[in-house]
Amino acid sequence: MAKKNFIAVRKQLRSGNYDEGDLEITREYLNASIDYMIAHLEKVQYNLEQSNGNGTEARITAVQDRISQLQEEKEAIGNASGLEELATAASSVRGTWNNAKQSAVAETGKTASERIDKLLDKSEDIAERLENEIDAMKEAGIETAELEAKLANYNELMDSAEEKTEAAEEIFEKEDATPEELEEANKYLQNALEEIHEANEVLKEIFGKLEPYREQYRLEEQNQESSQIGNEDVDDSADDTEDEDDA
Repeated sequence: MAKKNFIAVRKQLRSGNYDEGDLEITREYLNASIDYMIAHLEKVQYNLEQSNGNGTEARITAVQDRISQLQEEKEAIGNASGLEELATAASSVRGTWNNAKQSAVAETGKTASERIDKLLDKSEDIAERLENEIDAMKEAGIETAELEAKLANYNELMDSAEEKTEAAEEIFEKEDATPEELEEANKYLQNALEEIHEANEVLKEIFGKLEPYREQYRLEEQNQESSQIGNEDVDDSADDTEDEDDA
């Protein structure tokens, strides 16, 4: 409603043929715009608070500072007494919002990249365990060519995701990153997530191929344990028999 009312009086403002009511409509529109900006930043702040990543506290503080700046701009609009002062305040709001918006994109991107970094770290451990398991199967004479190929594919996808994440992080760390660069960084992260998703699908295939061998290994272990228990029982029985004979 505030925007609709402002559009209706904008022509009068430009022509200089306006009254106090038109100024009040302009003031309401600017305040409504700032409320939207603050609500957006508060959502960014909430998401950062839920992330618990490295450097999150500093990022939250940066967002809070932007919110405080916008609240100060709102006070300036409330104190503006004429169109010229409102125009000056509006220009200041645009500058503050542009900076806040870019900062929010960068801070959110940094948090997202940290989450991806954690996934990448886990993938290294998973790949190492799988490699050891496949090597053990190979030494046991089991054909592992398909598993090795799938693991290589998994590693390639995760390596590519890591490269894209690092490229995004370089942009997010730039103090003067342009909106276009930030958009490019977000695309890097999106592509990295897509590759991680694809890698996880490959991982499911690997686990599916390994499961029969793992089941066989578990059965062999159980048989060995049962055999050991059986041998122990036989030994105990023999000992008991010897004791009875001695008696």
